[in-house]
Amino acid sequence: MKKIFIDKEILDFDNPLSKNLIASLIKLSQKGFRLFSNLEDEKALLVLSNEDIVVNQSEPSYDYLLSSNKNKIILDNKREFDSFKSAVTEICSRKISYERSTNETKIKLNVNIDGNGIYDIKTGIGFFDHMLEQLSKHSNIDIFLSCKGDLNVDEHHTVEDVGIALGEAIKDALGNKLGIKRFGFFLPMDDSISACAIDLSGRSQLNYKVKFEREKIGELPTELIEEFFKGFSLGSKSNIYIRAKGKNEHHKVEAMFKCFAKSLNEACSLDQRSERRLPTTKGLL
Repeated sequence: MKKIFIDKEILDFDNPLSKNLIASLIKLSQKGFRLFSNLEDEKALLVLSNEDIVVNQSEPSYDYLLSSNKNKIILDNKREFDSFKSAVTEICSRKISYERSTNETKIKLNVNIDGNGIYDIKTGIGFFDHMLEQLSKHSNIDIFLSCKGDLNVDEHHTVEDVGIALGEAIKDALGNKLGIKRFGFFLPMDDSISACAIDLSGRSQLNYKVKFEREKIGELPTELIEEFFKGFSLGSKSNIYIRAKGKNEHHKVEAMFKCFAKSLNEACSLDQRSERRLPTTKGLL
């Protein structure tokens, strides 16, 4: 559970920057944040308590720090917002900036789960870029990704590491997973059809059965498609089941990525019937 410190000036009901204060604090609590403050006003604390808003005493460290000046709410002493509500909206958004660097690949990635399927993807492998664009478009996840890999050796490290990085970024952006649907999808494309199911379970497992007649599609070796999904499963700690059949290899792969995207979109979506609850009896995903 992430911790957020809110300066007492923000918790002043007369502060013009703090309109919708109660609703914003409730939103933070519902998203699983623990609230901390240096607030000592007993009357204000009582009002918050009556709304079931628990404000704890200060601690040495926090995940987020909110302070204010005369005109702005300040997040982590860096970013400025016109209101407490807009700062809370940003904190609760499911997006992340991510970097992964090894001797083989250098990856920079921005992901917004609640996006519009906007993308800018550059891996150096044209057909792989095209498939990742399909993933972004059909999952409604914004993906901005650049990868500089050792393509002079082969494509393996690039494809595998992009899978791992994308999986880890989405896992981190999901946060505590409260209210997500968690779980498949069939999708046809011309002569091909793919089936995919994903479970954001916190455990990595890939069940993959797809055969290809061609060694490459464009510059992408078909054997590395499995490596991408294996990397994504590892990075996101998810179970992935995927099948595909068809005559045209391009269509087959595209059906797989679109089907995977639809499954991911469904799994990451918030279930209005179980908002604020984890979709598990174990209490942990």
